[in-house]
Amino acid sequence: MPLSLRQRNRMAAIRAIQDTAMELFDSRGFHNVTIDDIAREAAVSPSTFYRYFGAKEGLFTIDPFAAVGADGFDEVLDLDDLPGTMTRLAASAGDGGPWRGMRYVLEEPTIRAAVYATMDAMVERVAAALADRGHGPTPAKVLARTYLFGVYFGALEQWHHDGRTRPIGDYVREALEAIPARQEAAGQLADDGGA
Repeated sequence: MPLSLRQRNRMAAIRAIQDTAMELFDSRGFHNVTIDDIAREAAVSPSTFYRYFGAKEGLFTIDPFAAVGADGFDEVLDLDDLPGTMTRLAASAGDGGPWRGMRYVLEEPTIRAAVYATMDAMVERVAAALADRGHGPTPAKVLARTYLFGVYFGALEQWHHDGRTRPIGDYVREALEAIPARQEAAGQLADDGGA
């Protein structure tokens, strides 16, 4: 379902605030930039910033679609095709886009903790949905964590560590290729009696 004009305007405001914040963080450092600085430079009120993000860490955890009243993660989530979901998430991130600030996620403990908490909540939602489809609680949780933390976040980390020279999608594909190899290895161990 396409976004309404109002939703598109709010989405543009969210992205403009994020871009402004990243520019300020890049020039002054994360800890040297206040919410008032971001709001002033983005030409919005501090209350607008708080409404969308809650805190500076919220710049890294916001689901902009949910923030404007549209489907976000649930729109790209396909429980029958978790590899495809990870590929679509990577495509939506582009080659910088919302993850332009990945270095701050990796370098700032408060941001990393906020991102992990957001991802934990996503894992719980996906695991619950998988359990509703007949997966046991443990396999549902392992699948959700494997794809969200292992494939998606792991690919983003490696993309950043490699200097962002290749598209994020390449890293997601490589991560996805590692899963069948791991499953085959586990099957071989079981066939060999664990030896």
